[in-house]
Amino acid sequence: MLRSPLRQILASSLFLFVVGSAGSARAADTSTLGSLTLRPTIHAVGVTAAVTGDDDGDATVKLAFRKAGDASFTPGHPLLRTPGGRRGSALFLEPATEYEVRVTLDDPDNGGPQEATGTIRTRDDAPPPQGSKQLHVDAKNGSDGNDGSQASPFKSIGAAAAAAGPGTVVHVAAGVYRETVTVAGNHGGAAGNPVWFVAAPGAIVDGSDPALEDGSVFQSEGNGIYSAPFSGASQYVAVDDTRLYDYSSLADLQSAAAGLAGGFYVDAAAGRIYVKLPDGGSPAGHVVHVAIRNVGILLDTVTDVVVEGFEIRHLGADAEGAGIDVRDTARAWIRRNNIHHMNGGVRVRRPLAAENVIEDNVVRDTSIWSWPWSSVKNHTPEASAISITGGGANVVRRNQLTGTFNGVYVGSFDDASETITPDTDVYENVLVEHGDDGLEPEGACVNVRFWNNHMRGVLNGVSLAPIEVGPLFVVRNVIDGFKEHALKVNNGSQGFMLVYHTTSRPAAGLAEAQAIAPTIPFANLITRNNIWTSHRYVIESSVTPSGPVDLDWDDLFTDILDGTPRFVKWLDVKYASIAELAASGTIESHGFQIEPKYEDAEGGDFTPVEGSGLVDVGVVIEGINDRFVVGAAPDLGAFERGGVGPLPDGGLPDGGSGASSSGVGGGGGDGPGAGGNGGGGSPEDEGGCGCRLGDGAGPGLGLYAFGALAWGLSRRRRRGNTKG
Repeated sequence: MLRSPLRQILASSLFLFVVGSAGSARAADTSTLGSLTLRPTIHAVGVTAAVTGDDDGDATVKLAFRKAGDASFTPGHPLLRTPGGRRGSALFLEPATEYEVRVTLDDPDNGGPQEATGTIRTRDDAPPPQGSKQLHVDAKNGSDGNDGSQASPFKSIGAAAAAAGPGTVVHVAAGVYRETVTVAGNHGGAAGNPVWFVAAPGAIVDGSDPALEDGSVFQSEGNGIYSAPFSGASQYVAVDDTRLYDYSSLADLQSAAAGLAGGFYVDAAAGRIYVKLPDGGSPAGHVVHVAIRNVGILLDTVTDVVVEGFEIRHLGADAEGAGIDVRDTARAWIRRNNIHHMNGGVRVRRPLAAENVIEDNVVRDTSIWSWPWSSVKNHTPEASAISITGGGANVVRRNQLTGTFNGVYVGSFDDASETITPDTDVYENVLVEHGDDGLEPEGACVNVRFWNNHMRGVLNGVSLAPIEVGPLFVVRNVIDGFKEHALKVNNGSQGFMLVYHTTSRPAAGLAEAQAIAPTIPFANLITRNNIWTSHRYVIESSVTPSGPVDLDWDDLFTDILDGTPRFVKWLDVKYASIAELAASGTIESHGFQIEPKYEDAEGGDFTPVEGSGLVDVGVVIEGINDRFVVGAAPDLGAFERGGVGPLPDGGLPDGGSGASSSGVGGGGGDGPGAGGNGGGGSPEDEGGCGCRLGDGAGPGLGLYAFGALAWGLSRRRRRGNTKG
């Protein structure tokens, strides 16, 4: 029998202080459920319920959903109280399907429960079909004076873009296109009638200077440095496949000031570019790629554009270089492109950039993984393979991302604006060898959702530094080979962070790698059913949380690589075992201390082996795992034995197939890892104790109480701040 997600809450003095004692309800303590706001993506719906009153913070808001026509509702994850309403998400839905959503407000100060319902259709799983108007582009045989027909093609993609409109299909033949393609004005598509840009195999958008490709044009300046005439600007240079570090002076290049072998410097005054190969050899016999364009394809304030099948490379005239820039553009589909050697891969930005889909792309850079973190941070290469900083309901899925500083960035650092990237989904991506964070949500992150992503080789797996509002969902992700932290919690995060079913494994031989180690007070972190493994402390924190923190039902294991006995340090108290930690009544009252055993970790299969102690021992979380349990109870970690789990990291899934095992069809920080420059809770803001909220079996009722407690504590802090 599955463990019930409900549990009895301990009547702790802290909890009683927040919710008050029984008695007649004040008018402000009663509550009223108002309207629902529903925002769909392909596999999820973000839900905001307007609730007024409830000054004592004891109301709970349940979510349920069903397909239109179904008889019964499926429970969803409970909604949590945020400044903009009670918020949460219905997850793992079917695309292009109408759902009925029900929200139930239950407040002991009211006469009875209140309900509100709404209907919403999830978005389609693929872009609309191609239209009938055809344009053709051929770099070798075309002319921009032609009419764009198959018999008389354009030479440049830009000429076709200027002739396109709703329903146009632009066919791009194999060839090298040295241009920035801009789609703007009335040359985008319309709802249900997009513009398609479809590349044939071998169609390449290249941003480099062809005059410098032949390495023999560089002359020796001595000491392994070579130069060539160059009148442009560039902050990206690669020799063959190897990115070179960009120096700010010739003296720095000569002295290897960044501690790196090789690099380049552009002397604008002298009109020359200087390069040094990592081996100190001559560029002759090599291909030198000097970026002179900043963006490969720019979608500028349009809608409904599909970009498919291009190779896009060698971008970065300045630090903002990117393969594809989706600027103030909605409903674009960026799919099946190969983007490489650039500062950023795909960038989705500005307020109108909403409901875009970034799928099945390969984004790759080189060298950064091997460079010192301090040489990259706050320098040109500090960029992300995919960054989402614009509007809401964008989807990033099934991409293979390799070698950039960060993998996927969502939000805006230290910005609590709830209009930035709400309801964004990031799932089923493979992320390999990123120099800083694999997944980096920042700012408000209202209903931002990460699930079924597989990371292999990162400094930090998931960075929560800071999360201002939430709820942020982090579900069934694999973090394999982290160098510092699996979960970086820092810069005073206060928003709801829900971290469920993570599997983590530290990089071999790095004695300082540990799962969680916050150094600045934080609040509202809830974890369940995770596998946290370390070489040092599994969890190390000497700070007092600034609000409630509820970590439980996780497996904590360390192999203590340096031989010094360590397990967990919490509230600056050391615990040698899970029994000691559970007995403290702070965190992990139902935690485990088991060395994980997997079916084929090296091959990317982190399914727990039968008999490992990780199977059928987890807790049910409504709306998260209750539909996917195989056996008596959920398994710990990202993989359910015999059921769901992320894709292995061995390769990218077949583009566009939708194949999945899921069951559903930069900034900040003044040091690596835990260090940060964001503001945290002050010593006066001691709103929480890091205590457990109860001792029952699961998070269901406990999560409701957690939300009430967090709200009460935030009110208490605000009231305290208003006193003279």
